[in-house]
Formats: sequence, C-alpha cells, structure tokens
Amino acid sequence: MKLDLYHYLYPFVQKTDNKKLIAIPLAILAAALLIIAFMIIQTGSPVALGMDFVGGTQFSATTTLTENQLQEMFSGYPLNDIRISGNRAVLQFSMMGSDELQTLENLIYNNPAFRDIEQLQISPIYGQELQRSALIAVVLSLIGMAFVVFIIFRQIVPSLSLVFKTIANIIIPLAVMNILGIELTLGTIAALLMIIAFSVDSDILLANKVLKRSGNLDDKISAAMRTGMFMTTTTAAAFFVMFVVSTFAHYIIPGIPPIPIMSQISLIVLIGLVADIWNTWFFNVGVLRMYLTRPKGRSKKGGRRA
Repeated sequence: MKLDLYHYLYPFVQKTDNKKLIAIPLAILAAALLIIAFMIIQTGSPVALGMDFVGGTQFSATTTLTENQLQEMFSGYPLNDIRISGNRAVLQFSMMGSDELQTLENLIYNNPAFRDIEQLQISPIYGQELQRSALIAVVLSLIGMAFVVFIIFRQIVPSLSLVFKTIANIIIPLAVMNILGIELTLGTIAALLMIIAFSVDSDILLANKVLKRSGNLDDKISAAMRTGMFMTTTTAAAFFVMFVVSTFAHYIIPGIPPIPIMSQISLIVLIGLVADIWNTWFFNVGVLRMYLTRPKGRSKKGGRRA
C-alpha cells in the first residue's frame, strides 16, 4: 500500500481538466480573502496584531500562582495573554495610561507572590516602526523571488503564476490565524518568510522540470510532483514534530515547558505547506499545462511558429 501523497494526488491531477484544477485553489483563496476582509472591517487590520506591533507592557516573574489565579488577580487590567513555563509566568498587557500602569506595577512589585520580576514595555511608535519593517521584509522577499524566477525562466506567464501562488500561500495562513486567534508577531512574521522560501523551492522545481527539460509533459509533471511531494512531506513532518513537542510535551514530561512561539511558528508553517500542495500541484500545474498546450500563433507567412 502506497502511503505517500503523490500516489493519491497525481492521478487526480492527471485526469482533471486544467480549469477545474485552477478553480479549486482559487475557491480556497476566495474564502481566505473573505475571512481577511471581515477582519479588516472589524479591526482595521488583516490579522490581529501582537504586542510587538501595537505596543504594551510585559511582565515575567517567578510565581506559584495558577493561570486562573492570575486571571482573577488582573481582571481589572487589559490582560491579553498569560504564558506559564514551569514556575515562570509571562503576563502581557495592552497599552494603558500612566496612572493605570503605575498601579499595575505597584500590584506586581509589592506582591510577595512574584519574584525575579522583569518588565518590558513597547511604545506604539516603536510598534508601528516594527510593522513597517516587517511589511518591507515580506514585500522585498516577494519582489526578490519574482525577480529571480523571471531571470531564470524569462517567461511572463509562468513567472506571474509562481508569484500569484506564493502570495496565496501567505494569504491562507493569515486567514487561518484569524480563525485560531493567533496574533501577528515577529515570530509569526518569520514563519511567513519561511513559507515564501518553501514556496520558491517547489515553484522552481516544477517550472525547471516543465519549461527547461524536453520530453512528455505528463512525465515531466509526474517527476516534478514526485520530488516536490517528498520535499513537502518531509519538511511538514519536521515541523509537525516541532509543533507536538512545543505544544504537548509538558503533559508527558512536566520538566519540559510549553513554548508558545515555537508552537505558533510550526503551526503556521504547516498550514503554509498544506496550502502549497494545492497551490503548486493544482493551480500552477493547471496554468503551466494551459500555457504549454495553447495553440501557437500564426507567423506572417501563414504558417505556425515552431
């Protein structure tokens, strides 16, 4: 019995009409765009922004208090997140006035339940600068990827298809982040940049096999898909292990604390890798097959171009 995805997906790709192949990822992308549009209407941002981008105050301290006790203690303050790793608690608060912040600081620093206290404060101005820097990083990554792809293949339609597919690989994880309540932070930005890198791998693999090598088109797509699916599934397996260890290991081994940022990064990359499967092997394959099997235009003498 074959367990790899290639043996399940390739027969479907081979027998399905190009327009239907393209329609499946477009329908998923449309649903993702609707979720993001709803989020923009509700909050003014395509995804919930974390403290890194909107500012706030974070306290970390050694304590024996439980999460429920901490929530009750700070119920009168804009507490956004509580993370407990062993006997270390991290509390994140939204921006507040100076008087309210002073009261909060007195409550924490004068409470014997908290020891070894560390405080981090991010101003809204600095958060906006981080937003701009993160946006520039993502945009430059997309532009660089598009430039490299065009230089390598020098064909407009395949290059635009690969760029569109990579953008879709970013939009879908953003929509899922809204559903799961994952905030956009510097860590999740890193995950999105990794998704761009993985997208380029599968893009160039497919385009190189199909555009630059001779032979039967179906055979070239099959060879590219076999290698590409192996790359994607092995990468996804590694990130799945990271997600399980960073999220659930503390239930089995109490000495291992959960690592929320690693859990979020691995989950977002996993979502991007899943999206990359249908965006590459459905959308891009459909576009490239249509492009390569299109009727050739007639030359000035009335014959067909080679």
